[in-house]
Amino acid sequence: MSNMHDPSRDRLLELLADRTVFGLTEGEAAELERLLFAFPDVDREELERLAADLAMSSVPASPEPMPAEIQARILADAAKYIPSQPTPTGSRSRKTRTVLGWAALVASVLLAVGAWWSMRAIPTPGPAERRQQLLASVAQPGSDVIQVEWTATNDPAANGASGDVVWSTTTQEGYMRFRGLAANTSAREQYQLWVFDAARDERYPVDGGVFDIPPGGGDVIIPIQTKLGVTRPVLFAITVERPGGTVVSTRERLPLVAKLPQQNPG
Repeated sequence: MSNMHDPSRDRLLELLADRTVFGLTEGEAAELERLLFAFPDVDREELERLAADLAMSSVPASPEPMPAEIQARILADAAKYIPSQPTPTGSRSRKTRTVLGWAALVASVLLAVGAWWSMRAIPTPGPAERRQQLLASVAQPGSDVIQVEWTATNDPAANGASGDVVWSTTTQEGYMRFRGLAANTSAREQYQLWVFDAARDERYPVDGGVFDIPPGGGDVIIPIQTKLGVTRPVLFAITVERPGGTVVSTRERLPLVAKLPQQNPG
């Protein structure tokens, strides 16, 4: 087969794709039958190139190319539909297998590209958005989401600092918001969150993860990453530790605390 571009061949591939995904009108079905007789065989490499080109043209332009591993998976999945053993030239069997190969490859490419684009098109909510979603659920019946303001200590890192903690015990999800907390140099020191749980010994609060505050000011939203489950939080505390944090803090530097109001038993 010639390697020159042929609009009729492109139209054939387009109709096969439409038949697989959407179905054809009576006129399109007749057009497809005419083109199938005109192209009883096809070069596999050219088929793959045409199918991939057609599939990519069916999605919006992307600032990044499809990852190579996804392209490889698409072609690997579709290859099993392409006949590997030759059959007599011009036979109906060969023609039927070739047509099925075209349709299966087009469907495989379109579905894979569509799934890839859908994953790219739906962004994952960031910490700020997830925090707002938690806050929005506060008014819902049965919600256990809490919001507690930070209280600054005399530590110099907390001079002018403010913010809050938003936390849900049910989902074990929470976020810290800081404004004015001093930026740190991660090679020298890092901030670390501790969650004091009434169900645990207060000498051993739950590690909530280490984090950095970048320079520049403005709100900084940090996800809470507890290493153990928290059942009855009573206090959130920020300490300054060595890089990577510590297992047991000396609490020598304690810039911020957020204490939950006492609840009446029962």
